[in-house]
Amino acid sequence: MEQKAKMWFAYFTSSSYQDEENFIPSERLGWSLQILSKANEICAEVETLLASKGFTPKGYFIEGLSKDNGWQTYSLKTWGVEVKKALKTMPILNNIIKRNSNIVSVSINVLNPDGEIKGHYGDSNTFHRSHFGVQIPEGLPNCGFKVNDESKAWELGKLLTFSDSNYHSAWNYSTEKRVIVVFDVIKSQYESRRRYICFRVRSFLILQLFFEKSHTIRKLPKWIHKIMGAFIASILFCIYPLQKITGTIKKHN
Repeated sequence: MEQKAKMWFAYFTSSSYQDEENFIPSERLGWSLQILSKANEICAEVETLLASKGFTPKGYFIEGLSKDNGWQTYSLKTWGVEVKKALKTMPILNNIIKRNSNIVSVSINVLNPDGEIKGHYGDSNTFHRSHFGVQIPEGLPNCGFKVNDESKAWELGKLLTFSDSNYHSAWNYSTEKRVIVVFDVIKSQYESRRRYICFRVRSFLILQLFFEKSHTIRKLPKWIHKIMGAFIASILFCIYPLQKITGTIKKHN
């Protein structure tokens, strides 16, 4: 059984919390084996979506985190809320998501040629983040992913699972796009707090969106930010039943 560390959330707790190794082998995680058993089918579903008119990825909303807006995302599930229209065309992946309630967030991420995602700490230590390779133009050193001082390359049809609370970055210096599916999966020891974790992470994402829109809000004291975060979380709690039925109301990554 995994040891239960104190829950950590970005900004309000710490910016440098680490509680496990950088990368986690897939064979340790039951949900990852389900994904890998359907690797070819998932790749085919994603490729079909990529070629469709409905695929409209957006640049990540935090300014300066990626080089020249080269990092784009397309949400399939956003912290507990499924984007039903997007998942309708992906029955294999949708079935895996529905069978694993601990998979709380899923998105397709595109890193354009000569793109970078600058080093940063993630949102919390309560979940694993896993990258499933769909279009991988090259390996190291031109295209890769780094957690702390350890670098690895993505591989087609395979998972790269890591601790999101550790410092990490990504780059694609090739001439083609890198495309992955990103899974956020609540760790087994925090499963009973799954919904709470989703509200906490989503409320901070929305607060960050306010930071990007207004320097005045960004400069407010942290205690006011905490009140704002709690208020946002309470609103998310109230609208959650509706969002579960209709899909996400406000797009955020």
